[in-house]
Formats: sequence, C-alpha cells, structure tokens
Amino acid sequence: MRKSNPQGYANLLNRVMESSEQMGEEVDPHFQDFKKTLALKGIDSLSDRDLHEIVTIFKKAVDLYKQNVETLKKAKPPVQILGRHKQLTSAYETYAQDCELMLTSIDEANKKIDSEQFSKAEQAQDKDMDAVSKAFDRIMAMMMG
Repeated sequence: MRKSNPQGYANLLNRVMESSEQMGEEVDPHFQDFKKTLALKGIDSLSDRDLHEIVTIFKKAVDLYKQNVETLKKAKPPVQILGRHKQLTSAYETYAQDCELMLTSIDEANKKIDSEQFSKAEQAQDKDMDAVSKAFDRIMAMMMG
C-alpha cells in the first residue's frame, strides 16, 4: 500500500479546485447569456451555431468535472482526513452529476429544453458547490492545524 504524501495530496486538491474555478469562469458568461435568452426570447431565438457553442462549453465543463471526480477517487489522503475526503469526493461527484443533468436538459438536435430539469440542476449546483467548498475548507484547515 502506497503511503500518503500530505503535501502532494494538498497540491492535488488545489489543482482540482483551481481547474473547477477556471472552468466555472469560462462557462459562466455562456450560461448567463443562455439563461437570459431563454427567459426573454426562448431557445428558438438562438442560432444553431450559438446553441452548439453553448452545448459544447457545457460538455467541456462536464468532462472536466468527471475527470476531477476520478482524480479525487484515486487520491491518497492522509488517514486522519479520510472521512472528510470521502465527503469532498461525494459532494464533487454530485456536483458533476447535476452539471450533466443541466447539459442533458438541452436537446440541441430538436432545439428544445426541459426548463424544469434545467432549473432544478441550476439550483442543485449552487448547493453542491457549497458542500464542495465547505469540505475542501475543512480538509485544508485540518491539514494546517
């Protein structure tokens, strides 16, 4: 069994969180524009190209988040924070699933959206990211303390 490297583990967590934050910053303008367009004009007002761009960026985010889940699952946390690490991984996996739920609410081929699913996914993501951040902060506090 491989021994845990606390510094390596902390660096891994930081990379996961930073990549998530960067992706969020990349996706957010597209998300906000998409939401505004849906509210004011509906999905039909989007060109095929614009809708494809939105779906593509959402898919890129979901792919990154799924990759981060796998990274977290393979991580070797110090034994004293194993429970917290499992909480973080679980919260992050739920976040990734809710992001995917949002993506699947958009039917690009038929230019339709399941508004209820989209809205539920949006609300869940806020709650999920809150849980991820809290778990991450607790882990970092325990490792510093």
